[in-house]
Amino acid sequence: ILRVFNWVMAALMLAPLVLIVWMSFTPAAFFRLPLTEFSLRWYREAFNYPGFFNSFLLSLRLAGVSATVATVLAFLASYGLVRFRFPGKAALEGFFMSPLLVPGVVYGIAMLQFANSLGLYNTFWALVMAHIAIVVPYALRTIHAQLRAVPEDLEWAARTLGATRTRTLLKVTLPLCARGVLSGFLLAFLISFAEVTVVIFMTGPAYQTLPIRIYNYLTDQIDPTVAAISAMLIGLSLVLILILDRIGGLRPTAK
Repeated sequence: ILRVFNWVMAALMLAPLVLIVWMSFTPAAFFRLPLTEFSLRWYREAFNYPGFFNSFLLSLRLAGVSATVATVLAFLASYGLVRFRFPGKAALEGFFMSPLLVPGVVYGIAMLQFANSLGLYNTFWALVMAHIAIVVPYALRTIHAQLRAVPEDLEWAARTLGATRTRTLLKVTLPLCARGVLSGFLLAFLISFAEVTVVIFMTGPAYQTLPIRIYNYLTDQIDPTVAAISAMLIGLSLVLILILDRIGGLRPTAK
């Protein structure tokens, strides 16, 4: 019974993705069944629309910068939480995870006021700040779990042989938890790339990420162009996950 339930849940989760990919190959302006012929019409439309490509590049740049900074901060925070004991440790960990508890609308309004006070509204770096705070908890949990599996004895051995704490961190600890760091980066990248709610408050016409561009496009017209873009994003996500799995990022840590 459990196996049947798992297959049913998997089918329910994959059905919308399959439908979107299928819809992207329709030659008509609307989707209808049965689909008797396939066409790349809407993929050409997506590439011919300059706004989509520019927004895609902006989303890549924003997600890359945000995920990189968030991963570095999450690694340092995780190292401090795992390797050291100090008063308020649990409260500090809860503080790092607190963005997950704040509704997106509330956080977006708060970041809008903060960016306005700094004169950064409708700037790229305001988006970066907002995204870093959003994705740090995801990277933190992934890296934290991996770091706990790294024996501290190896670090002590390196320190005994004369390595400084910084050199030990970079040459011993970081390589041993590289899978967790890479997984945290990828998760942070995907969350940042797909973020919508906060970006709506933080940006104007000058900085429209791909999700915002798609949203604005759908308010004016509805056609399978969005399905074609979604299909390409599904393929990109699948490629990233396969690459991560090949280098060991999704494999369980050996005990």
